[in-house]
Parts: sequence; structure tokens; C-alpha cells
Amino acid sequence: MDNESQDFDLNWHQKSRLLSLGIGSKPRELSTDKVEQKTDMLYDVLTRTLPVDLSVVNSLPDVVRGLSSGLQSLAGLPIGDLLQDPTTDITTISRIKQYAKESGTSSDSEDENDVFLAVYYAAIASALLYHNEKITKHSYKELERFFYSFTKEDWMLDELIGLFKKGQKYCQYNQQK
Repeated sequence: MDNESQDFDLNWHQKSRLLSLGIGSKPRELSTDKVEQKTDMLYDVLTRTLPVDLSVVNSLPDVVRGLSSGLQSLAGLPIGDLLQDPTTDITTISRIKQYAKESGTSSDSEDENDVFLAVYYAAIASALLYHNEKITKHSYKELERFFYSFTKEDWMLDELIGLFKKGQKYCQYNQQK
């Protein structure tokens, strides 16, 4: 059999994205190049691994520190997988939140800032849903509004929309307490 029908080393997120684009299963139609670029930017961030903590790299011996860029492959699962996995520990979720905050504030692009803001709030939603912990000073009412607004963005990925909708319900419930 010919190897051209192989998976081309795509992960399941990439395969799902290609399949949804091919069969048009995405309910929100990408109407402009800018929206598509922003969606792709979000997808790229979610498929990255969390950067290796600089304090860990700095604590390594000089010989190993030079090879620290190779540690990226040992960093673990992609950010998007970590955010949706109930077994991801709260420390990792907090690191994702901090990474998104730092990356967004240092960005020169408004679109990139929006993308990292979405990841920032996705980390907050993940902490609420899977650990019952609020890792922000925002009120439940504010979080509910933020989560709702992200569900309406035409560049948002379905996986995060689901997380934001669940986070929105969680906040509604906790406002009533």
C-alpha cells in the first residue's frame, strides 16, 4: 500500500480541524481572512506546550543549560489539552494563565492580545470547572460576562466555546449562592 494515505504525523487537533474545514461542520462560517488568521493564531497557541520555567532552566548546570531549548519537547501536553483535562493540576493551570497574561501584555498585535486573553480566561474557566478554584479576583458576574463574550467571537474554536459555556453556567450557579 502507498504511504500517501498516512496521517502525515498530524495530531488529533490538527486532524479534527482539517476534517471540520473539509466537511464544513463548523457552525460559524469564517467570513474574512482576518477572522481565519485569528482562529489559526488561537489554534497555534493551544497546540504549543507550556514553556519551560526559566527558574528551572537557570538552576541547571551550565553544560545542561545550553541544551535547555531541547527541554521543550519534554514540557508535556499542548496547552489546549491541559486546559480541557480534569486531571491537569491547578499549578499547571495557573502557569498557563500567567503565560497567557505575560504573552498578551507583551504583544504588539491586538489580535494576538485577544488570543492570549482568551487563553487566560480559558485557564480561569478550567480552574473553576475542574478544581472548584477561582484563580482570579474577578467576580463571578464579571467572569460570566467574559465567558459569554468569548462564546460569541467568530474566531473562537469550538473546544474553547464549550469550556466557556460550562464556565458561564458555573458562574451563574455561584452567583446565586
